[in-house]
Amino acid sequence: MITHSKDKQLKQMFAGGLSAAITRFTCQPLDVLKIRFQLQVEPLKSSAVESKYKSIPQACRVIFKEEGLLAFWRGHNPAQVLSICFGTTQFWTYEQLHLITKQTPYLRDRPNFSNFLCGATAGGAATVVVSPMDVIRTRRIAQDKNKGYTNSFQAFGNIIRTEGPRGLYRGVVMGVVQIAPLMGCNFMFYRLFTNTALEMKGVTDRKQLSTVLLLSLGAASGMCSKTIVYPFDLIKRRLQIQGFAQNRQTYGKQLVYAGAINCLLSILREEKLIGLYKGMIPTLIKSGATTAIHFSMYDKLSQIVEKL
Repeated sequence: MITHSKDKQLKQMFAGGLSAAITRFTCQPLDVLKIRFQLQVEPLKSSAVESKYKSIPQACRVIFKEEGLLAFWRGHNPAQVLSICFGTTQFWTYEQLHLITKQTPYLRDRPNFSNFLCGATAGGAATVVVSPMDVIRTRRIAQDKNKGYTNSFQAFGNIIRTEGPRGLYRGVVMGVVQIAPLMGCNFMFYRLFTNTALEMKGVTDRKQLSTVLLLSLGAASGMCSKTIVYPFDLIKRRLQIQGFAQNRQTYGKQLVYAGAINCLLSILREEKLIGLYKGMIPTLIKSGATTAIHFSMYDKLSQIVEKL
């Protein structure tokens, strides 16, 4: 079986990690808004007096007033490590699997299914790798000002001491359930859209497509994918803050769930179906921007490192 050379694999990992780092720094404020919205039980509407956050503009004003500008990058350090590790693992795994599928007749003849399968597997593997950093990031974003963890290293030690290793993997099953189809759809849609663009422009290589077009195709891919799997992401976030209620007293009603199914049923009972889509607007903006930057940057960086 043909495999990529070690040099090529290192270049793929470098391109994946660097594109992830650039994407994370750019989109972190949207991630903060998304997570704050996801963890709020009260309605996200201007008429809800009891709600801390009511809309994107109002939430931005409240966060800036109460916590300052840097609050929009709260949890950025673990998030950045998470993104680099996730991007490196995801793109490296995808490229190796994609090469294998090209040598498998059944998958070679079904490119959309092949891209979905490779992307889903790569996303699932990366999710397991970065789960501890994801839990720490979520809790640091969700905690009250001057409460909870002072930094990521202290958070890591505290979770290990009080909850055991299991605490670092809260919500990981739901994370894989959400990320696997999300990444599968991301890769499938992106490859499908770019292949369609190649045919329409009469060219044969993505290198010949403009950065603006790649950004647009990436944004469309991310928004389509995220809409499909969003409820799983919301449930994962809520499971990640179980046992952390004492450090987030100013965010409204506390969330206590026995597991993923109980969380789902509780949301449907207390917040109705729309509750599964809280934070959807900043999420779609973030997902579109993230996927656009991530995929287009990966393609461009891959072209650059290939020449090194």
